Amino acid sequence: MKRKPNFFKKNERPDFHSMLLKQCEYTSKSISLLLNFMNQPDDQLADSIEQCEKKADKVRRSLIDYVENSFITPLDRHDLFAVSRSIDDMTDKVKDLKDFLVFFSYTPFEKHVEMARCIASSILAITSAMESWNDNCDVFWENLVKAKKNENQVKRLYWEIIAELDKQTLPLKEIIIMREFSKDLNCLANKIGRAADSISDLKIKSIK
Repeated sequence: MKRKPNFFKKNERPDFHSMLLKQCEYTSKSISLLLNFMNQPDDQLADSIEQCEKKADKVRRSLIDYVENSFITPLDRHDLFAVSRSIDDMTDKVKDLKDFLVFFSYTPFEKHVEMARCIASSILAITSAMESWNDNCDVFWENLVKAKKNENQVKRLYWEIIAELDKQTLPLKEIIIMREFSKDLNCLANKIGRAADSISDLKIKSIK
């Protein structure tokens, strides 16, 4: 079986933590851009979200190349893949939400914006947790707890939107679109919760 090419220089030891952090930073930037896009749709903002997703994919590919071509990794390969994938799932979902808004020319309701703000806060908390990985364990765990709490807040807002659907005077098609967008936002919040869990597991396994 042909060995995949190693994209790293000889004796270079890539820092998996820096690559995971970079993925988080691109996700944070993506959700910030999406919030702006929800308030004021703009082609340039849409393109910036696309670019963030592509850059995040490039970082993920670098991490995969590192793990696959390293004889020894600082942590279990499966765990590194799982965390990277969970972060990538968040970035992909942000792009999907942007695509949804563009495809349906949908204008979000205020509660959708509130959900997105909670989501942005959660992603920022996860990014802050990764930033404090090597420095402050208390800050690391506090940020992961915050990310999980925000997940519950998004779920509550989602339930409120569903409960109020029968009060809407919109055409049926628009109600369906509204429900689907709400569900996708809640899905992103769930992905954030899973990412927080996988990062938490990785941290515990890294403690010696």
